[in-house]
Amino acid sequence: MSNVGNNIKKLRKVKGLSQQAFGDVFNLTRGNISSYEEMRAEPKIEIVLKIANYFGIPVQHLIEKNLSVNEILNFNDYFQPDIPTLGAKRLSQVPLLERDMLLDACTYVSKLNELPMIEFPLQSRNHFIAMEYTDVIPVPSDFVVTPQSILFFEEVDIESLHTLEDAFGLCLSADEFFIGKYTMAEREISLVLNAWKKVDFVLAEKGNFWKLYGKFERI
Repeated sequence: MSNVGNNIKKLRKVKGLSQQAFGDVFNLTRGNISSYEEMRAEPKIEIVLKIANYFGIPVQHLIEKNLSVNEILNFNDYFQPDIPTLGAKRLSQVPLLERDMLLDACTYVSKLNELPMIEFPLQSRNHFIAMEYTDVIPVPSDFVVTPQSILFFEEVDIESLHTLEDAFGLCLSADEFFIGKYTMAEREISLVLNAWKKVDFVLAEKGNFWKLYGKFERI
């Protein structure tokens, strides 16, 4: 069995398209797309070719590979806005925690350099980590982000400690993984998930703490 159905589903979600909207592009019904994604039917080869050509994906990859979010984001498709190419010096390579990794995100703490990379124009001397947002991530009740958004977190350093009050941040260590909100009381800083869960910021373990820098989401 091919991976076309799984890839159509992932491609559609990364591009922010409903089944109906995706079907409209290729003169298909919502039911057609649903049957492909649920493996109840396979699209005809001419449909596969149209999808591959439209999104700039090699046909063999669409059929055989389990495409990653990073690969999809790097394909040139007709949804890509026509903007001048940014110079390489303005693009930062950022390790990406993909949705499939988030159930076991703690295991990647010591392997950030082994994660797939995405390039994005981020202006900072600090390190970043990106994450494909999904509802499996523990977050505060007032943290509102569209699923499939890409969140960018900047490492916390000494110079930025005074900016943490009420900022959202990420705790990622061998034992903890959640998005919380920073609170400051005198010289004590904590990242709070809810009334029952918080982690105190410790300078010696500052590599476990990140501050939300921005997000990328399709509107």
